[in-house]
Amino acid sequence: MAYEKLYVLKYFWEDYKPGYLKWESPDWLNRQEQTGIEVSQALLPYDGQAEHFIEHFLGRPREEIPEVAFQKYGDRLYFYNGRLWALLNDENDPFGYQEKILTRFSRKLDKLNSHYLPCGFCALYLYTHAEPTKDEIEGLMEKMTQEQNHRKSQFEIVFLDCGNCLYLLDFRQNSVKTIPLPEKALEFITAETEALYQAVDWDKGTAFTDSAISEER
Repeated sequence: MAYEKLYVLKYFWEDYKPGYLKWESPDWLNRQEQTGIEVSQALLPYDGQAEHFIEHFLGRPREEIPEVAFQKYGDRLYFYNGRLWALLNDENDPFGYQEKILTRFSRKLDKLNSHYLPCGFCALYLYTHAEPTKDEIEGLMEKMTQEQNHRKSQFEIVFLDCGNCLYLLDFRQNSVKTIPLPEKALEFITAETEALYQAVDWDKGTAFTDSAISEER
């Protein structure tokens, strides 16, 4: 869920500032900070059906997931507290995660330069479904930098969520920062995300806040 990723940034990104609204292109908007954050998963274009499925059913109760999805994805469907939480990797997928990361980055960069709401600071949060090494991360950043050099609008930061750690690729400083994500902390974030998801109707313009959880409890 995009809410879970914003929670990760809230607790682990030292430059996080409150005031985000649920938006579209980018997914999250902080008007006061002039910051936009897009959230996505490292999928290839051939995964279009999976991407479409995730966009429409992520976070929904198990009973709302169509039977054809169970037939198609089987054990790849991951549920938490009765809701669809993720679509796990296909073990028979012949494509490497680096190719998927770079492909998704390119597609989001295209959209950033076409129809995203202009922001002073643009960030991309990618869930990688993989655990690359530090050297591989630096190689990915080099390729991203080369591609961005030819674009008018660029991502200042790319977050790569690798499960047990978050890599912060800062293109302003040309640096990579590794942020460990402890298991207990992720369990807490997962629980808070579930509460937030149930407490609020996430229409465009809805504020990302913990107050709805407190009121619900």
